[in-house]
Amino acid sequence: MHGVLMAFDQVDIVVPVYRNRDTLRDLYEEVLAATKIAGIKVRFIFVDDACPDRSTECLAELDVTVLHQPANTGQQAAIRRGLMICGDNPVIVMDADLQDPPEAIPLLLSTLHSGRCDAVFAARQGRYQSWYRSLTATAFRAVVQLLVSLPAGAGGYVAINAKIVRCLQKTNNPRFYLAGLVGCYAQNIEAIPIERRLRQSGQSAYSGAMRWRTGISNIKCILYERTRHGDVKRQTRST
Repeated sequence: MHGVLMAFDQVDIVVPVYRNRDTLRDLYEEVLAATKIAGIKVRFIFVDDACPDRSTECLAELDVTVLHQPANTGQQAAIRRGLMICGDNPVIVMDADLQDPPEAIPLLLSTLHSGRCDAVFAARQGRYQSWYRSLTATAFRAVVQLLVSLPAGAGGYVAINAKIVRCLQKTNNPRFYLAGLVGCYAQNIEAIPIERRLRQSGQSAYSGAMRWRTGISNIKCILYERTRHGDVKRQTRST
């Protein structure tokens, strides 16, 4: 695996941040440890989504690129902002709360580098949230599957190649839903089952009402991309 991953000159790690002060340093160190063993050079891009805690102070102590949102715009908008400064490198997008295990990064990148696919999702396994959140997430994914083909368990932990990054940068969609847009543009998608960790500290910033609103917005995002831009996969082939 080491030799395969060395073919990547650099990998960008995009992380949206909101109330993650307690996990940021551990995340940074765990990602560095996992990628160093595999011989991967990384650039961290943390997007501070107008955090009300001291996350900004913690980020200032780390060797990372930090983008500051002037107002809290939500996780997906923060991811979009981070992707906008990525170049010709593959990108890993992951959460900042340490529920996405950094040790999975080499496997995601090794699969991406095989050339079989444009994106590799860490398919979330295990019991890492309440039964109600699990139920609503399952219902939302069932609706998404009617609109776009995504692997079971696909979420926000994903490796994408530079071609897909460019497509995401160019879209004029007023909304942004990473997994759904990847499903729109990627020719082939793979998934690797990953045991998601329990939350290390704090709680989700999304209330039940926010989850429903976000789910509806994400579905509208997919519909817009498919109806306004025609055969987006054909556009990807010509990119």
